[in-house]
Amino acid sequence: MVNYKSIVKNLQKHYSDANEVVVVGNKGKVIYSTSNWSVSKDIKTVLASWGSGSAQFVNMNGIRYSVLQMSPERFIATNRKKKGHLVGSSIFGSDLYIIAHIKPKAKGWIHMAYPAVTRAAAMMKKGSKSQFVETEVDVSVENEIIAKSSSMVQPTIDPYLKAEVEGFVDWINNPQGLTSYLLHSLQENDPYRISKLAELYNELYILFYG
Repeated sequence: MVNYKSIVKNLQKHYSDANEVVVVGNKGKVIYSTSNWSVSKDIKTVLASWGSGSAQFVNMNGIRYSVLQMSPERFIATNRKKKGHLVGSSIFGSDLYIIAHIKPKAKGWIHMAYPAVTRAAAMMKKGSKSQFVETEVDVSVENEIIAKSSSMVQPTIDPYLKAEVEGFVDWINNPQGLTSYLLHSLQENDPYRISKLAELYNELYILFYG
């Protein structure tokens, strides 16, 4: 049986900006929620908006969030008045979803929150062995990896990591994704985010063209 409470605690330990977390069924039934977040009033509407794939905003606990990205696997929204963000992920192989409220002052949240939440979702799949932090590799295992690498054996790619990267690419291509976030940052005239975006651009330029 999946221990949702334990996984949520691990999520909050791994990513402390996930202030509040809820696990819900596709019909709005709350499976587990942190004690400081009551979403039963709004969760059905939020899920319906998420499922529509075209909602521009959602309301949760009296706070309006503008949708930045929405797909069957992910949901990302932000409050324009700096009251936090919503990040959601479907739980593979089930009809469940996990949604986290991210602290308003969380730095780099749009790059850090979803990978953390989607990893928690992966851990909630029955039989999953996913973890937030990898354990130390045994020497024999390390030697096996080196041997396989030298014999040109194709390494196995973590499907959830691959999904995260593919999701990031979708977000870049989505008009409501990266473009929307960049325009929002410029309109807000936030010097911190603008400088960080410039740094990221520099790093990407060096990575691909340096």
